[in-house]
Formats: sequence, structure tokens, C-alpha cells
Amino acid sequence: VTITDGMENASREFNYEQVKYMVTRQQVRYGWEFIFLGANIDAFNVAHNLGVRRDRTAQYHQDRVGTRLNYQVLSEAIQQYRSGRPIASDWKKRIDEDVRQRGK
Repeated sequence: VTITDGMENASREFNYEQVKYMVTRQQVRYGWEFIFLGANIDAFNVAHNLGVRRDRTAQYHQDRVGTRLNYQVLSEAIQQYRSGRPIASDWKKRIDEDVRQRGK
């Protein structure tokens, strides 16, 4: 996993274990939420390896419709979180329905 700060010469590489440690630390210490969206990969396995909870992971269609839906759903989840409310347990329902309806 490569993380950049916007300046290519400042890139740093981390392995899954290191990222998982950092994600877990931020969740426990500061109450951060992480959402993982993946297409054309095993999103749930990758998210697990990074320390992201299964209920905060979504697999989606990598096309115009699926990407637009992701932005809509993610915007709503972020609005909930930023307003001090917990992210709804069904935050990704529309993404899951889209994957079921249109197939993987």
C-alpha cells in the first residue's frame, strides 16, 4: 500500500499489517470511522486486511451508474457522521441492491 501526501517525492509504503495497526489506532483512540468501497477486487477481504469493519465495506459496480451511486451514498453517510449522528447501519443498502440487481 502506498500513501502519498500529494507530493510524489513524499510517498511512503506500508504493508497491510502496518495500515491495519494505524486504522485500528485511529478508531480506538480518536473514534474515527473508515469506509472501504471496492470494485473488481474482493473488497471485503482487502478491507479486513486493512482493519476496516465488514459493515463499513461495500462492493460496487465500476461503471457510471455504480460510481454515481457510491458518491451519493457516501455523501449521505458522511453528512450523518459530521452532524454527530452515527452512520446508519443500512448506509450501503442501495449499493448492495444495485450489485444484486445488476449482478457482479
